Amino acid sequence: MNPKIKVRMPKFTRTPRPRGYWVRELLMTILATSISIVLTFGTANLIDNHHKKVAQRKMAMMVIHDIDETIKEMEQVDSILREFRNLQFEILEGKYTESLEFANIMLSNYDPSYIKFAETTQRIFTSNVDTWSTIGKVDFIDNVSGCYILRDEFKQEIIDDFHELVKPKDDNDLAKLEDLLAVKSEYYVAIASGLINEIKAANELNKRIMGISEKDYAKFNTKMIGYERSDLDSLYDAVNEEYLQDIERRGHAMENFRKNRATMYPDED
Repeated sequence: MNPKIKVRMPKFTRTPRPRGYWVRELLMTILATSISIVLTFGTANLIDNHHKKVAQRKMAMMVIHDIDETIKEMEQVDSILREFRNLQFEILEGKYTESLEFANIMLSNYDPSYIKFAETTQRIFTSNVDTWSTIGKVDFIDNVSGCYILRDEFKQEIIDDFHELVKPKDDNDLAKLEDLLAVKSEYYVAIASGLINEIKAANELNKRIMGISEKDYAKFNTKMIGYERSDLDSLYDAVNEEYLQDIERRGHAMENFRKNRATMYPDED
């Protein structure tokens, strides 16, 4: 008879868990997962926002710079108009020391049509919807659009119109002195000055809207949030005063010129 073989089976003891253990474990797991998701996507979102702000600022700076360059070119045109006006009055008032035979050539040289506005930035801004999306500020977009409208108006009403007056369509001919002296140069100076003042004020507002600091654009007063209509009106008052003075000066000068010309060339009558 075989002896009984006793096999001792291991005892698996189970440590008792406190009440609510699994609930806490589940909550901790959910919390850890949630934190991981938030950190992952939150960090990505922060990076995307940073890149968007950088792109927004670069685009805004490019547009503002383009308008600043436009202002410089407009001021060059204004200088040409003023030089034409000064020479015109010299001739009319009998202060011109050179021969009148070539005076029309001298006046015709003051043609602002050679000054051109770069249009690349304007085309990108006005035709690319992605640009508007990048900038993302409606007030800035609207104000910049107004600046480009002013620029187009300046080109058409000042540069193009004045060019037609001082340069005949046939480049082989020269405008007559009488026709050049009849040009209301003071009118063009007044309109040009007004448009320049307006676009300067508008671009100052562009900088304030986008938060461009004094370090970024030191030549502008960064404390100025916007431009007041009263400030702009004061600039127009100065332009109008100059315009009225020029009109009175023209009247006296034309009368003086006719008298001198009648004395010098009595046979013309």
